[in-house]
Formats: sequence, C-alpha cells, structure tokens
Amino acid sequence: MAKSAKFSLKLLIDEKKNKVVLAEADQDFVDVLISLLTLPMGKIARLLENHKTILGCHKNLSKSVADMVIDHFETEACKSMLLNPKSTKEIHCKRLKLNMGVTNATRFFMCPNFFTSGSCTKEYSNFSTSRCSCGAGMTREIQISEEDQVGEVIGNNADGVFVNCRSSFIVTDDLNVTLNSIGVIMKVLNDSGYLGFSDLRETLLDVGIEEVLNLLGCLFTSDTPLTCAFLKKHCMTKMNKMVSPPVPITGHVEPKSGFSVKVFVRKFDREILYAECREDFIDCLLTFLILPLELACSLSNDNTILVCVGNLCRSQCRRTLESNFCQYPDYYSCRNNSLFGYFSRAEPSYECLVPPNSYSGYSFARGIRRSLLSEGEKIVTVYPINPKDKAVSSPRYGAGFMKKNTKFIVSNDLNITPMNSSSTIGLLKKMKVDISDLEEHQIIISKAELISILRASLISSSALTNGLSSLLVKKPKEET
Repeated sequence: MAKSAKFSLKLLIDEKKNKVVLAEADQDFVDVLISLLTLPMGKIARLLENHKTILGCHKNLSKSVADMVIDHFETEACKSMLLNPKSTKEIHCKRLKLNMGVTNATRFFMCPNFFTSGSCTKEYSNFSTSRCSCGAGMTREIQISEEDQVGEVIGNNADGVFVNCRSSFIVTDDLNVTLNSIGVIMKVLNDSGYLGFSDLRETLLDVGIEEVLNLLGCLFTSDTPLTCAFLKKHCMTKMNKMVSPPVPITGHVEPKSGFSVKVFVRKFDREILYAECREDFIDCLLTFLILPLELACSLSNDNTILVCVGNLCRSQCRRTLESNFCQYPDYYSCRNNSLFGYFSRAEPSYECLVPPNSYSGYSFARGIRRSLLSEGEKIVTVYPINPKDKAVSSPRYGAGFMKKNTKFIVSNDLNITPMNSSSTIGLLKKMKVDISDLEEHQIIISKAELISILRASLISSSALTNGLSSLLVKKPKEET
C-alpha cells in the first residue's frame, strides 16, 4: 500500500445547495471506507491529531498514557498496548489499496529457554517485556505467518477484503452504501426530491489519504460527511447535541458491578470540574482507546450520534467474516472493563514443530499434520500469556492496565493524572475557581454511566459533565 494511492470518485452535486447527493465508487474505495470501522479509537484520535476540535477526550486519554511514568502501570506492556492500540483486522487492512490503520506488525516472543528448561512455560507473548515462569524475559522473537495469525481467507477473486463483490457502489451523503443500479440511483434522487438531473452536476474527484482523513473526521462532526469532506462545506457540529441520559440496565445485576467515584461540581453551571477515583474506573476510561469504531458506535449509539457510522455498519455489501468487527485483541480484557461486556477475540494457540536438534529449524503454525513428522520431531502446543499481569498463567480477565490501590484525578475532558498533593493543588489553581463554589458528590458509576461517558466523549469535550449529569442531585441550600 502506497500513501500516494488514489481513487476516482464520481460525485453528483447540487451546486445551488452546495451538496453531494450521491457518489459512485469502485470496490477499492468502499473497502477502505468500511475498513474505518475496524480502527481503534486511539488510532483514529492520532490520525486526526491536526483536527483540533475532534475527539479531544480521546486525544487527552492517549496523552495521559504517554505522560504517565511506567511505575503507574501494572506492566510495561500495559503502557505500550494503550499507546499503540491494535485491531483484530490489521492484517486484512494491509490488503487494501489504502491502509489507514497501518501499524507495526504484530510480533511474537517466547522464552529463550523454551527448549532447554523444564520449568519454562510453553507460552508466547506479543510483548518482549513479558516474563516466563523460569524468570527469564520472553525475548526470543518467533515468526508466525499472517495466514496462521488470521485463521481465515482474506479476500478472493470475486470479493474485496471487506465487501462481498467486485462491483461499483452508490454511496449517499450520509454513507448508506448499496450496489450500483439504475433503480438505486432513481430511489436516491426521488427520496432527495429530484425529478431528474437538470439541477445536478457530475464531477470526477481523485481521493487519496488526505481526503479520506478529512472524511474520517467528518464522521464525528456532520451527518453529511461527503459534502463536508469533498465540498469543504462548513460542518454543522455535533458538539452541542444533547447526550441522552444513561439508560438503567435491566435484569439481573451482579453485586459490585460499578465504581465509586468522587466528583467535584461547580455550583452555578453544574459542570463537573474533575473526579477522584481508583484504578478500576481508569481501566474503563482507557478502554475507550482500544474500542474499534464500530464497537464504540454500537455501545454508545442511541440513533442520534454517529448516524453515518451506523449506516456504514449496516451496509449490506459487507462480507460476513468469521470474526466480528466488534472485537479487540484478548490481551486488552480485564476484570474492570468487563462491565462493557466481553468483546475480545481469544488469541489462538499455536503448534511448534521441534526438530531433534531443538536449537534451530523450529516452526510455528495453527495446526501441523502429524503424518508429516520425521523421526525425532515432536509437536509442542504454545498458549498466549497475559501480558498485563506479572504473575505467570494469570486469569484471562485478571489484572487491569493500572496498578492496584492507586488514586487518580480525571478532568472533565478526560485528562488523567496520578493523584498526589502537587497535582491536586495545581489543578485547583489552574481552574481559578472559588472553593466555596464547589460541591462534592460521591456517585456510583455502572455500565449505563460508562456508556454515557463514552457517548459524550465521541462528540463533546465535556465527557464527565455530559455523561454523568443525571447522577448529580443538586444539594439544598444550607440554612443560616
């Protein structure tokens, strides 16, 4: 994939209204368009770094991770995996004409004593900072083919990577994608109030990485992203849309299925200036960075925000893949972020073919045919290790990203700092607020509130205020 790759996009434009009515696109462009759904939110925030008003909360979360020293994280791998969030579809995206989610290839490591030590666990890690049960670092890199990593066919002669046929497509201004046909064009024109083409102009546009980046940014600010991105029309911002209050979770609720958080509210406008919390709530906030766009939309969507992303998710031209888009690598799962539900894709085990001379010639694959074994060769199964926990063979949903029993301060726009006297005093001075104008509230944040904060973070720079306002009961005035 070259960054100079271009697509030809045919736009049908209403010049009087300065509006894109529809676009005619080939399979390569639609493949890239749907691939945006696979990108982790932290990756999108980095791609949109120069778009100052978009995803400010996610940018702050990412910067907070970068600024915190390694001592605050459970392991070195925790910081690394949050700074460089991975997609389960990154290998698929490498097959695209334009890969927006380009990252360093996933790497695999094992203990250098794997073949010689009886106390060595038969495990692998995606991070070289993990440690084996024998005490050694898992520093020996091993090679596993992309086909074995994915475990499914990526594209074919008939289909694209993410779309199910090699056809041209009609894309509406709000990103409804359908196969191209005369009937579809007639319906779009009729639904838009056009009797024909007399008021419309056809234009051909070359679309490259910059144009796709602009389109990606417009998904968060406009319900007409094609017009916004390609006609440079000022977008109607979504930032002022009301975030609906959290919906209570019905049915059986497990005990302790929420986090106790102390919030400080400015009395006159009910804005949450900051919150004090433990690492459990921080683990959940940092999970925002690793959610694929489709999963973030699915969790938070109440049909009033990210409408175009929802339309793209429902495109009937998408291939039915073995593994769902709404997944992230299993090593991101932990006890705290399980409140969202379990959306991780289990990391596979691999078989290692060990030759008689175990110092060279070994290979790894999903499955090795026993009939091909030569004399003296053996097969050893290796399993994924949990890189977030220093303890070997820890539970799958055990340790979180941050060290236990640590307190943090979170600002309204999701800046996170470890709590100490200097950070607390500095924050109060920076806010320039009269102490008498602050109220303290102790609240419990459950799944509904987490999703409300997530929803607010996608379209607002006041994630805590917009996400938690329904929990704040105004305190009565004290009698004098």
